[in-house]
Amino acid sequence: MLNKTWLEKLLLGLLLTPLSVSPVQAHEHVHDAMQGHWMAPAKEAKRQNPVKASPESVARGAALFQTHCAACHGATGLGDGSAALNMNPKPQNLKEMSNHHSDGDLAWKIANGRGPMPSWKKTLKQKQIWDLVNFIRKLAAS
Repeated sequence: MLNKTWLEKLLLGLLLTPLSVSPVQAHEHVHDAMQGHWMAPAKEAKRQNPVKASPESVARGAALFQTHCAACHGATGLGDGSAALNMNPKPQNLKEMSNHHSDGDLAWKIANGRGPMPSWKKTLKQKQIWDLVNFIRKLAAS
């Protein structure tokens, strides 16, 4: 039985596949889209940010980002940090990707990590994670 998430990824992959490719290439493209897109569970993605995106919150998030995230994601969030050179998968370009994800999705990813992305839930407090989300949103807007 197909679950909704799998079906959504399949449809997204098909929509992103140029019409001039062969069925084999289309299948490979859909497979890549399904493997590479990382989403929080739906319940977590729907969570609202309880921390107002004030200048103070963004500043706290910026300091946390430089301490914990910039080595991989780069100082401006482009995924070009010094530690990213040999990483697989490469860190995401947060300026580009963050507008495609909810605050709850971003917070869940920061908290839980995946692969080379560490879990920060034992290091950072919930408020700090939300401050990071506010800073990432500011990055995307700049």
